Amino acid sequence: MVAFMSRHGIESGALGVMRNGDIVFERGFGWQDSLHQVALPPNVMMRLASVSKPITAAAIRELVDEGALELDDPVFDMGQEGGGVLELEPFPVLGDSRLADVTVLDLLRHRGGWDRGIAGDLTYREIDIAEAMAISSPPGRINTVRYILGQPLQSAPGSVYAYANIGYLVLGLVIEEVSGRDYLSYVFENVLDPLGVSRADLVQGRTFPSARNAREPWYDYSGTGPNVFDPDGSPVRLPSGGWDHEARIAQGGLVASTRAILEFLDVYQVAGDEIGTRRSGSEESGWRWNHGGSLPGTNTLARQRGDGVNYVVLFNSRPASGTAYSSLIRSEIDALLDAGTILWPQ
Repeated sequence: MVAFMSRHGIESGALGVMRNGDIVFERGFGWQDSLHQVALPPNVMMRLASVSKPITAAAIRELVDEGALELDDPVFDMGQEGGGVLELEPFPVLGDSRLADVTVLDLLRHRGGWDRGIAGDLTYREIDIAEAMAISSPPGRINTVRYILGQPLQSAPGSVYAYANIGYLVLGLVIEEVSGRDYLSYVFENVLDPLGVSRADLVQGRTFPSARNAREPWYDYSGTGPNVFDPDGSPVRLPSGGWDHEARIAQGGLVASTRAILEFLDVYQVAGDEIGTRRSGSEESGWRWNHGGSLPGTNTLARQRGDGVNYVVLFNSRPASGTAYSSLIRSEIDALLDAGTILWPQ
């Protein structure tokens, strides 16, 4: 980690490793602050970005196991026979009749019909959405989804894989609607508490530094843009007002330690079509999944291997271009593990 961070100019990072259900390594590298005065603690917490998504998926799977939800349930009630989970009024009118066909499983598997490569990521159009709806910015989760329901899909639901933040934004609302609980309360009570994850080790991320957890470092990104909370005011560094981080709770808004995510990885599948399902515990050595996350000032990786090793890497920056740090570090760590030369603690 030290050599990797030095090569890539990364100021803050964290690595956690689990082997056969035991956490064998947990450490922070680098600095808590941009002035390099405070070293990171071993239990440092950072933004997870999209590594939040597997946790959302696990909560959905638990609702299904409880019988409170079906994977083939329509998500949106557009007046179709049988209705849907969420009754939200599209703005200004329904943008695509096929939205009535979107199911819970479609959202889990990124097959809801949205393609950000064509239409852009509408979850980051917060100022535009607020202006269109004549409301204050940021518009929040409900109004963002209402606006999205007024836009056309790029493909038929269920037909095409296209990674979409929209789906997991909506799944967070599904969790709250079906459970009657706020997102994080349901996640802890039904996913994380049973794993022994400390509530101090995973929290709602916050937009502005003054509200962040004391164990978070600064997020190293110098690019600026409009403040979504004050669009007419001075520009801000993107990690601190470039988006409404609280509204991203289910798609990428959690903050956690490596320990919390390792405990999750030991039980739940982190990616693929079966994301969020419970692991069998009898995976072959070649079984491997990973989920990455990326935001300005954040790059993360959660990795599962069938040989009993899970690991989590968190960085407080991401490359300006080229291959993500999460992909590069995965290749290096996997090479070490595959070589079989690591002396594990007994």
